[in-house]
Amino acid sequence: MASFQKVPGKKGLRWKAVIRRRGFDTQTQTFGRKKDAETWATAIEAKIDNGSLLVSNETRRITVGQLIDRYIKEVIPQKKSGNVQKQQLIRWKELLGDVKLYALTTNRILQARSIIAEQKTRYGKPVSNATVNRYHAALGHALKVAEMQYGWIERNPMRKVPKLKEPQGRVRYLEEEELSRLMNACSKSTNKFLFIIVLIAVTTGMRKSEILNLKWSDVNLDRGIAVIEEPKNGQRRSAPLLPQIAEKLHAVKEEISQKSVYLFPGRSNLNPIDIKSSWYRAIAEAQVEDFRFHDLRHTAASYLAMDGASVPQLAAVLGHRSHQMAARYAHLSDASIHGIIEKTMSKRIKSYE
Repeated sequence: MASFQKVPGKKGLRWKAVIRRRGFDTQTQTFGRKKDAETWATAIEAKIDNGSLLVSNETRRITVGQLIDRYIKEVIPQKKSGNVQKQQLIRWKELLGDVKLYALTTNRILQARSIIAEQKTRYGKPVSNATVNRYHAALGHALKVAEMQYGWIERNPMRKVPKLKEPQGRVRYLEEEELSRLMNACSKSTNKFLFIIVLIAVTTGMRKSEILNLKWSDVNLDRGIAVIEEPKNGQRRSAPLLPQIAEKLHAVKEEISQKSVYLFPGRSNLNPIDIKSSWYRAIAEAQVEDFRFHDLRHTAASYLAMDGASVPQLAAVLGHRSHQMAARYAHLSDASIHGIIEKTMSKRIKSYE
């Protein structure tokens, strides 16, 4: 049974509720009104009775900052994008670090998120909703760990914080004439690897980081397969290499494989090559506007969609776990689908004409 005591406070007498149960930490909380103290005590005793009480006096002293510190130490090293999420969590710590974890509410998270949304990028532009949602995900997972693994909170307050609406993803792909100009410019580049790197990107849809980090142990040139061991989504997949590409890589292998484990090493042979400057020069020479290296991935997907590839097939090629991302290319396959239907069905309805 809870007991209630009058205690002096800055604003006069207050009511302190005390709950003592064998096998549980003593629970205390102070309120301005006795009725509020009684309501709180009734709720806590009900949680003790049904076994749902997780927060002890010790955990009530833990702050958001302490959670973030532990998460950065124990969880971040296991993540591929750990460095980015670490910086995001440090920003959350600046805004909410002193808040007791048990007292963190949806409203306080929303207020802090509004501050994050008002930040500027290094180019002086407002951060995008997508960026804010990445901050959302970083803190949300830390709070999930606090709830599910550490037992520091009873319920993750981030569950009630809606994500911001993001615009539909950009789909910029090369027209065939643009592709011809770009490949011609890459073939003339002083970077001897640029042409084949771009060729792999536009024929497989692989990300730049996936291509540059390929090792000779990841490719089977006789079978024409490259294995992406550590893709962005964490699920290993393979990409087919066209015979023309495999032939070019055979020539590269004879020259490089004894010097470096990477297909496309930098000057030291210890790390992948940096193609940024040579890529920008090729883009300028080819006079291809508003185009990024990542758009080669969109180009590959768009070409496949226009030739009738389904959303599940696109998702498999691009390495998307869900079909949502691949669905952005579905509209490009409309004409192909129409052709497939016409070819397949026309012979079946002749008798009804």
